[in-house]
Amino acid sequence: MMQEHTEYQRSIEIIRNAIPRMSELKIPITPNNYAVWYEYLNDSNQELRDEMDALLSRGQPITNNEMRALYERYLEKNDEKLQVAKQALGQVVNALMQHIDQAGGHYSRFSSELNSIASSLEEDTSGEDLNALMDRAMRATRAALKHGEELKQQISSLASEMEEVRNRLAHSQEQARRDALTGLLNRLAFQEILEQLPAMAETDGHLPCLLILDIDHFKRVNDTHGHLVGDHTLRQVAQEIEASIRGRDQVARFGGEEFAVLLRDTPRSGCVAVAENIRSNVEKTLVELPADLAQDLVLSVTISIGGAHYRIGEPAEALVERADRNLYRSKQEGRNRVTWEEAVPVS
Repeated sequence: MMQEHTEYQRSIEIIRNAIPRMSELKIPITPNNYAVWYEYLNDSNQELRDEMDALLSRGQPITNNEMRALYERYLEKNDEKLQVAKQALGQVVNALMQHIDQAGGHYSRFSSELNSIASSLEEDTSGEDLNALMDRAMRATRAALKHGEELKQQISSLASEMEEVRNRLAHSQEQARRDALTGLLNRLAFQEILEQLPAMAETDGHLPCLLILDIDHFKRVNDTHGHLVGDHTLRQVAQEIEASIRGRDQVARFGGEEFAVLLRDTPRSGCVAVAENIRSNVEKTLVELPADLAQDLVLSVTISIGGAHYRIGEPAEALVERADRNLYRSKQEGRNRVTWEEAVPVS
């Protein structure tokens, strides 16, 4: 069984190498030429191999006359060589048939032709008959290879289409998680992140903080300068907030002129400093408006922030509610400030 498997693998290897190599050398793929090439690759006839190596090494194309001479010298004039060619063709046909069986139904239309050739090889075969069988086998082989290449191209094309669909789907899914105006995460995506708070607290080694931020008097900006200026202001504030965080810290547009920041990579003792840094950066920023939106208009805004530290085991809604209460306190106490519900621990 092992020997049959080895012979099968060797035949497959010859099939894989023979026709491409003959095409590369511009040797016509005829039954006689294929029989010579098969015998050469099979490495069972040293004289043929030596002569073929000599022809290949000279750096010139092998002519039809030279291939015909090799066939006549080593295959056609000797009954033993005829059997070698017959055996070689039989191995090729069997290998093709096994390959077809492994490939499933894609090559089934070639099975009947190969079965017919295999049956003919079991009978007494003359050189002329063998040539005809080789010709049929070559046609079947070329057809199978062509069909295989077409199938490969079809599969490759389908794979490319599937990859494109997958990329479009991934892009759509990512877009669905983003706020169209600012490019930040939207509220739904941010809430999904908040649902992971218990796992974050367990793996990070410290408890995260949540900031809820709101642009002060934003309605006044819209009413005075119009919604296009308001949109531009939202985008610039979003950029300032995003530039103030690091690593796995996340920022989202929470709704309207409200933003949320989850400080995951900031130790608890640093949350107050980060919140104050965000507030200060926004206050110092002059909103740059496009020329078509305003004439020499210099616009600045401030934000109010409410902060809360995550408590182990609490639901995300509770953390958001506490941060939102502190935001309300910042608004009530004069705006442009950060409010926490408790003192931040030193460690």
